[in-house]
Amino acid sequence: MSSKSYLLQGEILKFIRQRHFESGDRLFSEREFAEKFGTTRPAIREAVTALEALRVIERRPQSGLYLRDMRADSSIDALVLQVQSGMIPDAHEIHDAIELRRILEIEAIRIAATRRSEDDLKDIRQVLDQTEERLNEGQPIEKEDEEFHKRIAASTRNSLLLRVVNSFFELSKDRRVMYFSDPERCRISHAQHLKIFATLSEGDPERCAKIMQEHLSQTSTLWKTILAEELP
Repeated sequence: MSSKSYLLQGEILKFIRQRHFESGDRLFSEREFAEKFGTTRPAIREAVTALEALRVIERRPQSGLYLRDMRADSSIDALVLQVQSGMIPDAHEIHDAIELRRILEIEAIRIAATRRSEDDLKDIRQVLDQTEERLNEGQPIEKEDEEFHKRIAASTRNSLLLRVVNSFFELSKDRRVMYFSDPERCRISHAQHLKIFATLSEGDPERCAKIMQEHLSQTSTLWKTILAEELP
């Protein structure tokens, strides 16, 4: 897929949101989209085909292009594309992503406790050391926090789980910068990560799941406070 096609996909998604299209609405034709974005029909066709694969758009023979139910039908990659195109997920989408994260990461660390290698532990320890350095410098740790959780997911040896976890961090990137702008949150998060690491090193799946659940419950409470003003 060309970079131009990827950019066009994002432009089409932004156009759909700006025009407040709803599920089942008929969209522009390929010719109309080409005129709208000042490009060729083949370029639009490539972008539309990709959006069909993401289950955003449905092509109906002899009828046209229609918007699918994006909340129910579209893939998580469609949400990631929106974020990478500059569209901010709404509060409900972030809330759902946090809930999904809890489900995935609690099970992930339970699996990782039995599959992680000594090299995995060394990699995670390295991330914690880097976090400590950032804290000592008075710097935020959103990147180190992300890497910590990704390393645990990678320790499961389940590539699909890791891909979904990666998608979560793409969805929450901007808000995570805001979240970790608070030095106290950074210190609390790091202390909890140290506890998670110690438990993971012991290799007890159920205790690992319990500690991760406590960690995510606390962060979820803070996130709900942050999102409270955005939710109706």
